[in-house]
Amino acid sequence: MEAGHLKTFNHLIAKHQIRPTAMYPAWEVAATFLGWSTAALGREAAMACTEAVETEIGSHYNDQVREILSWEADAEKRGEELDEELKEMLATFRRIRDEELEHLDHAVANDSKEAKPYDPLVDVIRFGCRAAIKISEKI
Repeated sequence: MEAGHLKTFNHLIAKHQIRPTAMYPAWEVAATFLGWSTAALGREAAMACTEAVETEIGSHYNDQVREILSWEADAEKRGEELDEELKEMLATFRRIRDEELEHLDHAVANDSKEAKPYDPLVDVIRFGCRAAIKISEKI
């Protein structure tokens, strides 16, 4: 599933000639380290990591969906509608967001909240994800 998401976004980046983040190699290393380190802490910690990451990713997709919906509302006020490409992008963002949130639900159903120490672990990971998103928007 994640490979499909990456393929989708790489296609959109190329199609729309958007500069990808220069931070991708660093995020790839950080994600690998995060995955391995939380797995070493146990299954519950790995699930807490998934919960934290998917919470922030879901929030990020929701922000993107809201932005396109605001464009749609503005267009409707002018008696226009979104072009098909934006409608398709909106549907893609919603679909991928929902798939990511399924991972969050899976993590919670598989004892993410039992991780020790849950709150500090999740808080640090969520902060790191928010920071990575903000940095990637700039660099």
